[in-house]
Amino acid sequence: MKTVPSSTLKVLVAASEAEPFIKVGGLGDVAGSLPSALVDYFKETPDLPALDIRLFIPFHSQIQTSKFAIKKEISFPVMGASETFMADVYACGSLKFPAYLIAGEPIPTDASVYDPNPIVDGKKFSFFSLAIVEFCRAVGWIPDIIFANDWHTALVPYLAKDQERFGLIFEKTRTILGVHNLPFMGGGTQAGLKEMGIKPSQDFRLPKWARHMPLPLGLDSADRIITVSPGYAREILTPEFGCGLDGFLYTCQSKVTGILNGLDTVTWNPAKDPLIVETYTKLSLQKRAVNKQEILTRLGLEYDPRTPLIIMISRIDQQKGIDLALEAIKNLTGRKFQIVILGVGDPALEDACKTLEETMPDKARFLQRFDQTLSHQLYSAGDMILIPSRYEPCGLTQMIAMRYGCVPIARNTGGLSDTILDSKLETDQTGFLFDKASPEACEKCIERALNAFINQPGWQKIQKNGMKTDLSWKHSAKKYADEFISLWKKSSSP
Repeated sequence: MKTVPSSTLKVLVAASEAEPFIKVGGLGDVAGSLPSALVDYFKETPDLPALDIRLFIPFHSQIQTSKFAIKKEISFPVMGASETFMADVYACGSLKFPAYLIAGEPIPTDASVYDPNPIVDGKKFSFFSLAIVEFCRAVGWIPDIIFANDWHTALVPYLAKDQERFGLIFEKTRTILGVHNLPFMGGGTQAGLKEMGIKPSQDFRLPKWARHMPLPLGLDSADRIITVSPGYAREILTPEFGCGLDGFLYTCQSKVTGILNGLDTVTWNPAKDPLIVETYTKLSLQKRAVNKQEILTRLGLEYDPRTPLIIMISRIDQQKGIDLALEAIKNLTGRKFQIVILGVGDPALEDACKTLEETMPDKARFLQRFDQTLSHQLYSAGDMILIPSRYEPCGLTQMIAMRYGCVPIARNTGGLSDTILDSKLETDQTGFLFDKASPEACEKCIERALNAFINQPGWQKIQKNGMKTDLSWKHSAKKYADEFISLWKKSSSP
């Protein structure tokens, strides 16, 4: 890959959360892991420019500042519609790259990362986005690439092109919006945006209802839209998954692409995982039996190596297809298997999971909680993991499961399609996929997996195929680097 004639590529990454500071969902994994992976990739790859990548997140009250070397960098005013707010920017030098935490009155010091009141979040993230752009102006650091994520920072690309407010400062800056979950557009935030002086879009291609929402504003303004898997990039162009924006997205489909998220292969490593009873590799799969026996004993279920253990580690809601799975499982009472479900979510679906355990006490357990340690142990013990999502932009569950030799049974959608290979040839197969979001299709797919489990040599081949699949951030970092440099070249063209 050839570079343009400049010594340093400057990249700004904006997100509402990021490891190691704060994590609520998958965005926190991506925003923390990707910059680090890019730093490594640029250092290890010849003929690339130097990389100056900087991360910006709000200074949330839950961030444990004692863990990091944080100092105040600068303060400056941020103009709202009728009021001026002071922004305080704190720099952290504890990571491989500079990170900045932005504080100010619109970012409450005693609140959660995401407020249940959308107006509060609208004001908070509008202020945060404005402060990012004002910081660049204040310190004279103008990025070549802005990479914003989801609706919370989608206003950054929109503001960077607001010449009335920022002139031509960002004339050569190219912007990317990462879409992790399209339905979350920032609905109900309009009053908060208005308070911060954010005007609605005038682009007639956007539906009228979308012209004041942060995510559509960012989708319209960004030079590139990157979803978290190639499959999801294709799906959001369709009425089924486009959330009312499919018509608009279709008009600009040339700027829509998808790059799979990577997996943190240090945290998720069965050979060195300190949270599991017995570590193992693809060359010592027999050691998994120790983990399976231990967890079944703990849960009061009988251990039999010939009985497959199906696990589900999921948010308990409709999107994740929990209802499909429960119906399918109920129809498989004549088959030999055990199932353990771990997660919290919709109360009605939680009750349905409890009912499953009550009606199948010798086969089923529902663990109604979020438990990271237990999730590690289940991945290391389960023979199969059931992922019946109605839609799945990327999904890390199947990647973790494959790395741990736990074979995925999943719906053929989004990132699940991109990471799981369902082949008639055991030499290639890494899992089992079903197309239709129905209990019947899910049931048939589980049946296929249960039948395959009987042939243990063939089953172990499927396990090993998954374990040797490279799902690390290295491949994703290369693809992001290609996108950044491609846009950088265009911005440097006369």
